[in-house]
Amino acid sequence: MEAREIMNRDVITVAPEMTVEEATNVLLRYRIHGAPVVGADGQLIGMVSFVDLAKRTGDTVGQVMVSDPVCADEDTPVEELAAMMLEEVVRRVPITSGGRVVGIVSASDIVQLFLNLHEQPRQAPEPASAGRRESARRRER
Repeated sequence: MEAREIMNRDVITVAPEMTVEEATNVLLRYRIHGAPVVGADGQLIGMVSFVDLAKRTGDTVGQVMVSDPVCADEDTPVEELAAMMLEEVVRRVPITSGGRVVGIVSASDIVQLFLNLHEQPRQAPEPASAGRRESARRRER
């Protein structure tokens, strides 16, 4: 399974010139914990989270964001995304195409995927005798 199959395509982004307060309000309004930062050209330039905003090391998103964020392509396997998140200690990974954000995968998306896969009922193989009974019924007609 690849990133494109589980990513959220409705990505909330923020601009580097937004104030810390404006960005905080965006995160609160959409009930998200972080967002990609995109430039005027639509290119991914950073990530910002509540933690970054709370530190208040600057007045704008561009001053407090994490530059050069962890990101992945649409064809990145989900297992690789999970490993990246663990290794880099991030909770969300923007999915890019040509440097533009086309989706985002969060740690909760991956957990939900694994829960769904685990909960799928496993079909027991049909007993061999069931096929013989069916063919016997057809012959009786």
